[in-house]
Amino acid sequence: MHGTLSRRALIFLTAAGGLVALVVAFAGSRIAAAMAGVLVLATALVAWRNRSRIADEDGDVLDQGRRAFLGIAGAAGLAIVAGGAELGHLARRLVRPDPKPVLEGMAHGLGSDSLELVRRAYYPGRSGDLQLLLAPFNSSNYPQESTALVPNDPRSSHASVWMYLERVPITVYAPGIVEPADHAERVTLADLASTAAHLMGFTDFAAPDGVPLPGIPQPPTPPKMIVTFVIDGGGWNVLREFPDAWPNLKALMAEGATYRNAIMGSFPAVTACAHATIGTGAFPRHHGISGHNIRYKGRPVKAYGEIGHADPSFLLSPTLAEAWSDHTNERAWIGEIGYQIWHLGMIGRGGTAPLGDKPVAVYWDDKEANDWASQNPDLYRLPARVPPVGELWVAFDAYTQSPAWLIDGQFNRFVPKEIGVCCGPPIIKHQGDLIESTFASEPVGRDGDATSLLYINFKAPDYAGHVYNMLSLRESFAVRAVDQEIGRVRQILEQRFAPAEFALIVTADHGQCPTVDVAGGVRLDPIQLEEDLTNQFGHSVFTLVESVVPSEVYLSEKAMSDAGITRDDVAAFLRDYRYRDNIGPYVPQNVIEHDRLDQRIFAAVLSTDFIAGLGGKDLSGYGAGSYANADPGGTPDATWLSS
Repeated sequence: MHGTLSRRALIFLTAAGGLVALVVAFAGSRIAAAMAGVLVLATALVAWRNRSRIADEDGDVLDQGRRAFLGIAGAAGLAIVAGGAELGHLARRLVRPDPKPVLEGMAHGLGSDSLELVRRAYYPGRSGDLQLLLAPFNSSNYPQESTALVPNDPRSSHASVWMYLERVPITVYAPGIVEPADHAERVTLADLASTAAHLMGFTDFAAPDGVPLPGIPQPPTPPKMIVTFVIDGGGWNVLREFPDAWPNLKALMAEGATYRNAIMGSFPAVTACAHATIGTGAFPRHHGISGHNIRYKGRPVKAYGEIGHADPSFLLSPTLAEAWSDHTNERAWIGEIGYQIWHLGMIGRGGTAPLGDKPVAVYWDDKEANDWASQNPDLYRLPARVPPVGELWVAFDAYTQSPAWLIDGQFNRFVPKEIGVCCGPPIIKHQGDLIESTFASEPVGRDGDATSLLYINFKAPDYAGHVYNMLSLRESFAVRAVDQEIGRVRQILEQRFAPAEFALIVTADHGQCPTVDVAGGVRLDPIQLEEDLTNQFGHSVFTLVESVVPSEVYLSEKAMSDAGITRDDVAAFLRDYRYRDNIGPYVPQNVIEHDRLDQRIFAAVLSTDFIAGLGGKDLSGYGAGSYANADPGGTPDATWLSS
């Protein structure tokens, strides 16, 4: 009788193990559910085995019948535990609302044009699992900003999708080749590589997403030199804010072919994506640089790897520079003179040059040398002549004693001196000196059969916007100083080359976000967002959130599978995420926008599964969207033609 009761108890406890597994799985984790169920089962089996020994008259080992029953009970118990875990997982899925209608609603709010920019940005396996589409004039902090906010904090980001960030100038100045013209057609940065190839007669280069700009002829003789000059952060909303700060660019616009309706062309409007698009004629869906951060070899990392040891293999589409170098058997001179690792996307590998030197690829080393350095000494080099860095520090020290340094000077503390040099006229002029010395010391444009390609990026306007904001006069100083360098590059080209021997393409990579407080926006705090996602969905034994960056969230595939959640579930949860939900305990009361607590942070949060599901379908059904205020001013007027 005692043995019979023990067997009933064992059967009951075995079922209890399955029930525990079901409950734990329903609460969140299949792995935790299985572990809990197995623990209950193991406890029951050990207890029954020990009790059976005691019940045995002489205390010997279990008889064959009891041993068999124990084995059967154990196997059945494991099956019950596994079934309970799966049943709990299934029940959890069944009670959770379908996220698809929520995502569809957010996509319709974005509208077809913005949704197309998002689709162009998605690269399977690289893009963050959640694409964060901030509502217009909101800004995403970096963690160090969230923990050190001040009243009317000027710092902002531009990793968003709206036209005030997308609109950029494009001007092609090529006397003797391109006639002055005003264009209002929609074009993108992807068209620049195709335009340069068209000017060179390089018909073998096929850009995945770009075409030659309308109205650009193919000359009978290719130009000796093509310069692509990028004003980082110099989009139309910045130029409109300071209309008198760019007279040299206005002159080029009047004398060249100008494309007023140009946009960056993909989401997010950030440097890394834009420069790769300029170099390859592709959007991120082809070149693979879907943001400053990408998933690479299974984990989120910075694109191009370690600064100073940049790895161009991150680019998955060939650049025009690479293709041209190969086509000319490495005779073509190739160069990039920028400020950050991201600018390498304009030339990529640039050519291996077995018949000559490595290509020039330059960045500013603000970590160690505080001087110009090669992007990667194994692959690139500095120009033959580099201006002495001491000249920069003399100019910078003088600048810090000028009245200009005092404008918004309370925000100088946001960057140390070594980086603070980034934002003002001294570093801009110093980079201009480097460009001039490059022309003087390198064989630029000397091979008439192999057009030289030089890509230039001036970072200071973007940095000034990040530190002081695009509304600050410090931004106007940076724009004006870069405009002077546009004039200097034009002068160098006109002195060294005859008409029809050169082309100068001037553009910007993106616009900027005005001060959040002034523009009526709110801030996204990545620290609090990660905590909220973890609290809502972090039921797995694995960590759910791998990384939060301004436009993306990277999630753990193992954690989602274990917890029985999908990317769509997490994206849908953020539809009604409000500013009040995102304020961390470390945020001072005097920086909180108390009248905006109910303001939505996101226009949309779309999962990569949802974006992948768009495929190649017609997006026109998503309509015009709900954010007409996101394109203030629209297509710029050609004011330079009447000035």
